[in-house]
Amino acid sequence: MEKGADDEARRIVSERAQQRWDLVMKGQFERAYEYLSPASRSTLSVEAFRRQSAAGRWWRSMKQEKVDCRDDTCQVTMLLEYDLFEIKGLKTAIHETWIKDAGTWWLVASK
Repeated sequence: MEKGADDEARRIVSERAQQRWDLVMKGQFERAYEYLSPASRSTLSVEAFRRQSAAGRWWRSMKQEKVDCRDDTCQVTMLLEYDLFEIKGLKTAIHETWIKDAGTWWLVASK
């Protein structure tokens, strides 16, 4: 992939990653699930995805830190700020892999 193509991939994946996390943060799990790759959706049900995302009630914000694209794969780092009972404002990095399949960028579900 050429430099311009990497920049275009970075822009698209950046937008899709943020859109997906915005949906998760709003509790719109079915819509967020649609961002998963077809292969990921074949192995992870909507209900399982919802259970994985249920911890979101403690989350405060999700911000993008970095998007790095090579060929048809992008690595995305998001920064999650969350509360844990009385402890407020904890932060942790979330790492995601996005792939381009049939012209669309998809999130690969993590284990």
